[in-house]
Amino acid sequence: MLTRRTRISIETPHRGVETARHAAQVMGEALGWNEAVRHREVEHYVARVEAERQSQKMPDDLTADAARLGVPDARGFAADRGVDLHQVDL
Repeated sequence: MLTRRTRISIETPHRGVETARHAAQVMGEALGWNEAVRHREVEHYVARVEAERQSQKMPDDLTADAARLGVPDARGFAADRGVDLHQVDL
């Protein structure tokens, strides 16, 4: 949501990292997320921002793409951390 529905990821120096926990709290209440899902969403967002920052330090497009794409999508990210989305109370 922070990336796709707001401009915070491109218009602020913190790129939304300072806002992610609050956004997950608000969205979690509206969507019925439990604490594990909220934590996972924040963790994933922070990892995506860091990957984007790292990609901007790369000398060419190929290595930049590799750095940016090194973070799996949210479902893969959750699975890598032992979160079974089928068992999470969404």
